[in-house]
Amino acid sequence: MKATIITFLLLFPLFSEAHEYDTMLSEGREWVYKEVLPDYDHMTEEQIIIGDVPYKVDFHSLVVGRNTLFDNKQCVEILHRSDGADQLFGYAYEEEGELYFYALCTGSVDGFSQPIDYKKDEWQMLYDFDAAMGVPTSMAWMPGDFCLNEIDTISVQNNTFVRQTWRSVDKGKKTVVGGIGSETGFLYIENITTNGASTLFVECKDKGEHIFSADDFYAIPLYVGGVRLDGQEGLFRDLQGRRVHGRPRPGVYIRDGRKQVVR
Repeated sequence: MKATIITFLLLFPLFSEAHEYDTMLSEGREWVYKEVLPDYDHMTEEQIIIGDVPYKVDFHSLVVGRNTLFDNKQCVEILHRSDGADQLFGYAYEEEGELYFYALCTGSVDGFSQPIDYKKDEWQMLYDFDAAMGVPTSMAWMPGDFCLNEIDTISVQNNTFVRQTWRSVDKGKKTVVGGIGSETGFLYIENITTNGASTLFVECKDKGEHIFSADDFYAIPLYVGGVRLDGQEGLFRDLQGRRVHGRPRPGVYIRDGRKQVVR
C-alpha cells in the first residue's frame, strides 16, 4: 500500500500538468489592449512623440460577460469595453478543453487597428487545450501546418498555468497559455503597424485583479513533461527558451521569466 501511495505521488505532476487548464470564460475576466495611433489634431497628456509624429495612446479591453443562451448553446457574452462603455462583441463557450467563439464584429473594429479576421456569424475554434502532441492544429487563427510541440507549466503571480508551444517548419512558433489565450490575448491579432497604428496586448485581469502580462508568456517553466525544473534562477535563455552558456552576447534574452536586454 505504501509503495502504491509513493508511486502516485511521483506521477502526480504528470497527471496534474495534463489537466490543470484554467477556464478562460469566468465572468469578469478581462484582456486589456493598448492602442497607439497617430494624432496630429489633438495634444493630450496621454500623447507620446515618436520622431516628429505625435501619437495618442488609448486603452480598451475584451471582457467576459454574463451567461446566456445563444444559437441553442449555453455560452457567455464577450464584450468590447472602450471609454467605460460595453458593446456586445460576440459569444464563446468551452467544451472538453476546446474554446469556441462566435464573432458579431469583423473587419475594422473600434479599438483594434488590425482587422479582425475571424468569420462573422459562425462558431470557430479559438483554442484546443486538450490537443495531442504532434497533431496539426484545428484552431481558426493558426495555419494548419502548426503542430503542438511542447507542453509545460509556468508560475505567474503565485498561480500556475499550462503553456502550449506550437511550431511550424517554416513559420516559427506560437504560444498559448491555458486561462489566458494567445500572445495577443483572447483573440490572436498580428502585432503589426497598420496606417501608423498598433494594437498591443498588455495584461489579463480577473475581476479587476492583474493575473498575467504580455511578458509572462516567456516565463521559465516549473515543469516540462511532468519533471520539476530546479536551480534555474539567474540563467539566461534565448527567445526560443534555449539556455545560453557563458557570457551572453548583446541582444534580448529571457532571465527569471522576464525579457532582459544585454548591451
